[in-house]
Amino acid sequence: MGGALTKSAAGQGGSKHPQTEPSILVVGSINVDLYKKLSSAGEVTISGKQIDMKPVKGMTLPASSFVGQSAMAEQLKAHGLGCEAGKEEALLSKLEGPFEQKTGGKGANAAAAAGQTFRCELVCNFGRESEVSNKALLADLKEFGNVNTSRSQTVDGLTGTAYILLFEDFDNAILLLGGANQAWAPEPVHAGLQAAISECVAVMLQREVPEHVNRKVAKAARKCDKPVIMDVGGTDAPVDADLLPHITLIAPNETELTFISGVDTSVAGKPSLPLIRQAVSSLKAMFSAAGNSDVAVLVTLGGMGAVHFAPAWASDSDTAHETSVGTFPLGTPDGRPKDTTGAGDCFRG
Repeated sequence: MGGALTKSAAGQGGSKHPQTEPSILVVGSINVDLYKKLSSAGEVTISGKQIDMKPVKGMTLPASSFVGQSAMAEQLKAHGLGCEAGKEEALLSKLEGPFEQKTGGKGANAAAAAGQTFRCELVCNFGRESEVSNKALLADLKEFGNVNTSRSQTVDGLTGTAYILLFEDFDNAILLLGGANQAWAPEPVHAGLQAAISECVAVMLQREVPEHVNRKVAKAARKCDKPVIMDVGGTDAPVDADLLPHITLIAPNETELTFISGVDTSVAGKPSLPLIRQAVSSLKAMFSAAGNSDVAVLVTLGGMGAVHFAPAWASDSDTAHETSVGTFPLGTPDGRPKDTTGAGDCFRG
């Protein structure tokens, strides 16, 4: 494992705000994003084979979850592209371009968004072998939010990578190659990170880093009486039971809400508010069973806006503690978004 970034590298993402000002702390991922526009068939080419990506539309999945997803596993096997456990990223590295490179990662996206209106710090891992890409990432973080990265780490290997696959209706599927995002120390709360937690006003987490990172950061934050905001995206795994007592606000989209609550949230492919309420009720019951009855839930619904369920929200009929946020007309020629990638990350930031 490497040490902290040098001033010449991390300083590019330094904050213009005095260190005495409060900040939002984001602990999580940063990615080199590789964008690819899909045809109307919604297919990609992996090792010369056409693979239909519509079954994972709207999802953000690590390579292992993508390969293990039932509809994708059947396709890959039919094309002779099955792989052994641990070889999933090698398989996805054969996804064919062309690609357009940008900066991403749920952690970096949220930090850049938070930095538009508030001082923000991002603690993440950069890969030593991605020196050129890292310079572009740091330049973007400085330009978009003036995000401080001075307490981030450099580790062996490559910086994380994400394939952003854009459908014709502007929705997307995101496939993750962990790289440095997965290379955290067993004890991730180093002295610099502990200081950042102590100095911040709130901690934002997501699930593109190992679960033990979120567990230990969340525990450290709650010991310092800092609220913890958890973005559910980054994996389709259940929420770590050890995290439940420490989360102040959990923020899934409607698809993620389904797989963490066990309750379907849509009818004919569209989000249903009555079903979302049932799913939130189930989710809050799970938190209550872990000793956390005060969790708030923020559900993002894409073009339908978002709904916030306050800690006091208690049942399907409790609209007094439920707040809906709508949408506004876009200034694009057809009134539709050009790219929804990172929209949820930035909304939460």
